[in-house]
Amino acid sequence: MSDTDIDFLSEFYNYCYLYRNFSDNTCNSYQYDLKHFKEFLDNERNHVPLNQFSTEDVQEYLYNKCKDRAPKSISRIISCLKTFTKYCHSKDLRDDNPMIAIAEPQQSVKLPEFLSEEEVSKLLNAFDLRDPTEIRDKAMIDLMYSSGLRVSEIINLKLGDISFDECIVRVLGKGDKERLVPFAESTSKYLRKYYDEVRTKLPLVYDAEYFFISRKLRKLTRQSFWYRIKYYATKVNINKNIHPHTLRHSFATHLLNHGAELRSVQELLGHESINTTQIYTHVANNDLKKMYDNCHPRAKDNRED
Repeated sequence: MSDTDIDFLSEFYNYCYLYRNFSDNTCNSYQYDLKHFKEFLDNERNHVPLNQFSTEDVQEYLYNKCKDRAPKSISRIISCLKTFTKYCHSKDLRDDNPMIAIAEPQQSVKLPEFLSEEEVSKLLNAFDLRDPTEIRDKAMIDLMYSSGLRVSEIINLKLGDISFDECIVRVLGKGDKERLVPFAESTSKYLRKYYDEVRTKLPLVYDAEYFFISRKLRKLTRQSFWYRIKYYATKVNINKNIHPHTLRHSFATHLLNHGAELRSVQELLGHESINTTQIYTHVANNDLKKMYDNCHPRAKDNRED
């Protein structure tokens, strides 16, 4: 790979991070995808320069090198190359668009798994509030269901981000976009209990600015959150594949089931596109359909009428 191509990779990363405001994960993934596409251009397409690839180059790459990949992975590669094309336009490195004829693969809609309101109630009553660790977990898990925050947003909360009195949390979400999210007054009680009885009494905390702290006196990790929520789900016999976003999914689904507007849910979740939030309407509609089939006297017996 030439020095120029290496420059393209590093400059493209900077473009994604600084000008497009993409996350670290997205920038690293795009740089990885571009590097492998460049290797294909070198090895299979007679060293076509990275800023001169054609539609045919992309089609050949996707068909021969990516045919066994999942649709989501292929979509990311296509998105990477579209973004790289925009980067080239911004630098006057090309004036055509080789990606205009490239169609993204069809993706099946995978509905997020969520807990019923009864299951959430069981989960939120699973804690022994005489145990400092469980006081923390109660505050943390209650906040996630009450606010719909991402796991990364929960574990990165700073001490000054939470207003107990106003029941508002300041969140730095994806793309470093800040938003204010309300939470329930009952959640505030447990957040304050954790802060007063546990957090302020921890000695020599290494990550002192963070709100939720592990037993090793460090900022909590995603893996720790996943382990703790699995522990409590098992404790109260919730036999679902619980993962860190399950309560976020439940938050959105329950809001929609109770009549919340989709745009409001989008804002609370911090979704850039309403299409991302739209998935929860499918879940909510399915839930309502099951309720109708179970409860309406003519739902099943008289459909031929």
